[in-house]
Amino acid sequence: MRPLVLAIGVALMLPSVALAKSRVALVPFEGDNGGAVEDLVADVLDGDYTVAGPSQVRRTIDKLGLESELSERDLKKLANELEAEAIVRGDVTTKNGHKVLHVRLFVNGKRIHGFKVEFASTRSDKMKQALKDKLLEKLAGDDKPRKKKPAEEEADTSAKTDKADKPDKGEKAEGDEGDETKPGKGKGDETADTGDKPAGGGDEEDADRPKKKKRVAVADDDDEEVSARVEVGGGGAMGPHTANRAAIRVDFGPSASRRQLTFTSRVYDQAPKPYENSVVPGGRVAGDLYPAAFGNPDGLAAGLGIGGDFDQTIGLKLQSTAQTGTKFPVVQKHWSVGARLRIVVGKKPTSPSITFRGGYFHRMFEVDRSALMAGNIIDLPDVFYRGFNPGADLRFPIGGMIALVLGGEAYLVTDAGEIQKANQYGQARVTGGQGYAGLDIVIAKRFAVRVVGEFAQIGYSFTGNGEMTNNRDGVPTTKDIGGAADRYMGGALTFGVMY
Repeated sequence: MRPLVLAIGVALMLPSVALAKSRVALVPFEGDNGGAVEDLVADVLDGDYTVAGPSQVRRTIDKLGLESELSERDLKKLANELEAEAIVRGDVTTKNGHKVLHVRLFVNGKRIHGFKVEFASTRSDKMKQALKDKLLEKLAGDDKPRKKKPAEEEADTSAKTDKADKPDKGEKAEGDEGDETKPGKGKGDETADTGDKPAGGGDEEDADRPKKKKRVAVADDDDEEVSARVEVGGGGAMGPHTANRAAIRVDFGPSASRRQLTFTSRVYDQAPKPYENSVVPGGRVAGDLYPAAFGNPDGLAAGLGIGGDFDQTIGLKLQSTAQTGTKFPVVQKHWSVGARLRIVVGKKPTSPSITFRGGYFHRMFEVDRSALMAGNIIDLPDVFYRGFNPGADLRFPIGGMIALVLGGEAYLVTDAGEIQKANQYGQARVTGGQGYAGLDIVIAKRFAVRVVGEFAQIGYSFTGNGEMTNNRDGVPTTKDIGGAADRYMGGALTFGVMY
């Protein structure tokens, strides 16, 4: 009975063993800001292999105490720890406006020849298929460029027939990255093209060929080339939406602020008291939209957009000696909306950018006086600023995932609200502005955390025609208040979603 039971157990286990997929580990790719290419590689392998993603691999590297430059011994340790049959690494660079992915592989305990992929868009179906075919070929243990079958040569109407049948001329291993070079002239022996170019490439065919095509090339390190042509629509190749070229971004999270209002006046008993509140919490939401960047984030029109922000304090209350024991709710908020012109200085995901902006702004501080008894007066004017706010923002990456952000804007105030009425402080020359600085931390392909500190000030120079500027002491012939400074200090910690 025991052998029979054992045989039945083995028979029951065989299907699950047969269905088990080999495991491939992806080491974080160098130069892949936002992880778009890593996600693409994981996506094309999914279904054929079980994939251990870059985050899991990074944790395992840290756990094993391995250096960033992984030796062959390190790779073996990593593969054993992850129970992975293969490890895939990559470097992403830019060449002639295209991205170049250099894939390096460690399969079944040894390095094998890598390959390169040149592409314009990670969303191209042909690029995905070319990358998938090459990865599966390499991971299956085919360490030499694959000869095309006759059927493939017929389907490939753009094959280079004068090179397809040439025999290999020998191989030479080079470097510890598995690079390979071949003697001989020009490119290697194998070329496949999945585009629409007819064989032979005569003038008549060239005339009929669609003009807007972008080349996606997959090549072994020995320069044997497998290439495809990808149809481009909508005005050009679509590059990745990295943090500095996002088509849309929305940030939201908590904020905090503190206000100070001080007056410049001569010293006398009726002089207005300064106002200051403690730091109070609030909430913020902000967003930017660049419509043309959805199609081509590298194009000229991709930098034209709109944006805005809204911030409001929560639970701010005022206590006054005019009516002790009563807490008067306060509405303190600010918002703005306007146009954007973003300029990215460079082609890399880590290139700095400057954004010029301008639009309409609003900032207010208003005390709810509904609970104030008749005859009592709160000697603090409400403000209701509105006007235009031209400014600029700078985003300067200081690492692969961290960028310094800073900026400022001028306040061209057209109205200040209650404080400028005749029964308050009257007419004034009003100037102001706001500045901020902080860090923008990209934590995943589509997410970021931003922390900023801010300072804003609106200054007044009163003309002296208001009741509170020249008649606080009961003598209207003298000017008592010369000016005022309204300051706001605070910051925000927001979570961003971008595409």
